[in-house]
Amino acid sequence: MTSLTRFVTTVFCLLAAIACYVFGVLAGGIVFLILGMVLEGIFSLRAFRRNKAHV
Repeated sequence: MTSLTRFVTTVFCLLAAIACYVFGVLAGGIVFLILGMVLEGIFSLRAFRRNKAHV
């Protein structure tokens, strides 16, 4: 994957997580809150992982 693709995917996960949180709170949907947590976890793993080439 290129750096741009990784960046776009990471930002998409963050925005999708925020959208799920907002919709889950407004609609009272626990599924959207859980989905938001999962997407936020994916964002955190992708944004803060170490590059194996630089370790």
